[in-house]
Amino acid sequence: MAKNKETPRKIVTKKHIARQEREHKQIKAVTITAGVIIAVAVVILAYALISSFVIKPNRVVASVGDTRIKASKFDSEVRYTRLNMINNASQYAQYAQMFGEMGSSFLQTAQGMVNQLNDSTTMGRTVIDSMIDDVLIQEEAAKLNISVSKSELSKSIEDAFGFHPDPTTTPTVTGTPVSTPTMSAAQINLIKPTETPNATKTAIATASATISAPSKTATPEATLTTVGPAATATLEPSATPIPSITPTPTTYTQKLYDQNLKKYLTNVSTVGISRKQVEYSFRMQILREKLMLELTKDLKPVEDQVWARHILVPTEDEAKKVLEELEAGKDWTELAATYSTDPGSKSNGGDLGWFGKGAMVPEFEEAAYALKKVGEISAPVHSEHGWHIIQLVGRAENPISADRFQRVKQNYFNDWLKNLRASRTDIVINDDVWMPIVPNQPAVPQELISALITPVPTDIPK
Repeated sequence: MAKNKETPRKIVTKKHIARQEREHKQIKAVTITAGVIIAVAVVILAYALISSFVIKPNRVVASVGDTRIKASKFDSEVRYTRLNMINNASQYAQYAQMFGEMGSSFLQTAQGMVNQLNDSTTMGRTVIDSMIDDVLIQEEAAKLNISVSKSELSKSIEDAFGFHPDPTTTPTVTGTPVSTPTMSAAQINLIKPTETPNATKTAIATASATISAPSKTATPEATLTTVGPAATATLEPSATPIPSITPTPTTYTQKLYDQNLKKYLTNVSTVGISRKQVEYSFRMQILREKLMLELTKDLKPVEDQVWARHILVPTEDEAKKVLEELEAGKDWTELAATYSTDPGSKSNGGDLGWFGKGAMVPEFEEAAYALKKVGEISAPVHSEHGWHIIQLVGRAENPISADRFQRVKQNYFNDWLKNLRASRTDIVINDDVWMPIVPNQPAVPQELISALITPVPTDIPK
């Protein structure tokens, strides 16, 4: 029987051992290196996540006393402000198209809003200032025990969406009759009382009527077009204004309102706006209104008004010539008809009627209120409209309309807030923090930009 051949034993030499040791060390080194790389990557990822979701959102962009305004809140506020401004600009652009040449002021307003939207520094500064005002308002409201209840918040949002579950009879707001003081002998000598003077005449001295952007940028208007835009989720989020709700025979039920609100909140969430942000903006608007009501409760619906007439000319030399002729005894009415370039008043002797503070451009207003005696004539006054010669016809404390009184209260509140802020020495704004993080979303729709660059003509060529 043949013997099995034995498998020759592998001879392990020192050379083999050395190679195995090198391979083992190489594998170990690779393993350690891979572990270090993975560990570093994990640390970097963790830091990035912590930075994005913890550190950066909690950085302080501004502070008012002990109240800190954080980057996360700033980001949300800017986004909501942009959304409202885009909707307002879209609506003004539509008005401009509807009114053609007469809608130029709407077009200019819309263009101004878009310019601000495209300027991150201006946008960010506006929002920072608004948020600081919010803190001051909250502090003052707390001192006066003024707060906003859940029911008030709910009603405000319902009103914005046109939903009135419990309709109540709303008292009709009627304007305060504006009585005209009896004309004195001096006034009768100046102006023949063929027409009752009033503050509604249009003069070139009057500040041009323009539609301005919301004064409180983060506050929604009480209309659905402002607070109810549809934000379309795309690769580059942009805001698309929602059309105004047209009344239909369908009853606006609680269920339908809930659906509309849910849809709106879903839409705005695509551009980073939460329900909390929406409710905050409504709450601040209510708080501001309640505080203004408290601070202006002692104001009376009357104001110091002047009755004046003027002659407007293009140059200072012409104004001096008119003044010389007046001093020489020439008739004011004839000079106004001859020289004045104000088409709204030259035919009636430059009569502007009664007006209060804020109705005229500042230079004109200051000069008119500086006159003390009936019949007194000013030196030539320069404004954006030209050169004015102003004569005081009357001065009295007159009742004002409800609309005018509301503007007076708003101006009073704005001045109070401005003075309060100026008196605070504990307001800090960290420009190096907020400037690099101003969001540019939602983006201005290309359709809006195109409409503002090339407005659609309203007249069809024949």
